[in-house]
Amino acid sequence: MSDTKPYIIDAHTHVFPERVVDRAVAFLTEEYKTLPLIWPVAPKLLAHMQASGVDRSVVAPVASRPDQVASINQWAISLAAEPRLLPFGGLHPHDPDLEDEIHRLLDAGIPGVKIQPHFQAFDLDEPAAERMWETIGDRLAVLIHSGKEMQPIEKLRPTPARIAALIERHPYLHLIVAHLGGFRIWDDVEKDLVGANVHLDLSFTFGHIGYPQIERIIRAHGPERILWGSDFPWQTQSFGLEAFARLSLTEDERRAILSGNILTLLGLPPPS
Repeated sequence: MSDTKPYIIDAHTHVFPERVVDRAVAFLTEEYKTLPLIWPVAPKLLAHMQASGVDRSVVAPVASRPDQVASINQWAISLAAEPRLLPFGGLHPHDPDLEDEIHRLLDAGIPGVKIQPHFQAFDLDEPAAERMWETIGDRLAVLIHSGKEMQPIEKLRPTPARIAALIERHPYLHLIVAHLGGFRIWDDVEKDLVGANVHLDLSFTFGHIGYPQIERIIRAHGPERILWGSDFPWQTQSFGLEAFARLSLTEDERRAILSGNILTLLGLPPPS
């Protein structure tokens, strides 16, 4: 076993620009009926990373409306100046400037985007969404929410079965499915999504699912397609790492899940 500290990348965090963080937290608090554990701005995330031993964090913004896409991506690109942050961009299927925004992200070296069908109010197979998947192609990784929300919602859009169908229609997508494939519907993950050509992240799973099922999904899906993530600020990185350490994994599997797999997926070099 190596004595060197593993390089750790959190594949799933959220922060907001200072100018909108108050409104964003108020909206999400009303939506989820819970407060963030840490104030979700970049300096607070960076301080928490330092305390938790996390080397880099993916920041995953969501463009709830098409008119938010350009400003969100401008902010995401600005975050890339901080080497400890790995910002994703935001896209919306109803944005008429979709192709231009993809080119802007690619030109800036942004490797992925976050998609949240519930907040963005679209179905995975509607015509505008199909156009978005085709336009993204294999050029960007796509981090997508799957499963339920923290509070009940009327229409569950991204289910494991629908995501499996999505990757069947668009097998070139580099898809990262959040919350180990489907928050609070992990039996459906085992039935419908395990083994599909997607990566699954561990964000906001610990404390909501038993260790035996987590380990069963990892083994069945393959540790090489699992990414560690916290869902900061809704779960702390320190808690997520402490819980992850309890899983029955080899040292090589741990290191792959903590950073190796996402570096390979995004085509990024290993740390020097």
